[in-house]
Amino acid sequence: MIETCERCGTQSAKLEKCEYCGKKSCFSCIKSSKRKKVGRLRICKGCWSNMPKRRRFKAYSYRQE
Repeated sequence: MIETCERCGTQSAKLEKCEYCGKKSCFSCIKSSKRKKVGRLRICKGCWSNMPKRRRFKAYSYRQE
């Protein structure tokens, strides 16, 4: 099923959800991702420019959960 990216409007078959704003983004809009205990932690380029959200992403530790 083809879906539309909520950030740039590009149509893609696989979209990733940003953990901080909740938007579905294509691979070109995802700035960075990390592994967490179960699944992956993703941040989009829009949230990357927001310093409090970026600090939360960079400070993520496996021991938090």
